[in-house]
Amino acid sequence: MAVKHEILKNGKGETKIVSLTARRAIQAHCKECMGFNAHEVKRCTSVNCALYPFRLSSTPKTTVK
Repeated sequence: MAVKHEILKNGKGETKIVSLTARRAIQAHCKECMGFNAHEVKRCTSVNCALYPFRLSSTPKTTVK
């Protein structure tokens, strides 16, 4: 189920209305976090981020530490 939401479009403060699924919301968050550079999302090193395991649109393997 998608939800309409206003998100940042770029680093200049411009916004846009998009229809977000959980996956698209994670992608939008990660892209914003990495300065709106989608290629940098793959290079993310913020392993303590709750969304880190999901940043590449994959289902992470569960590990217990």
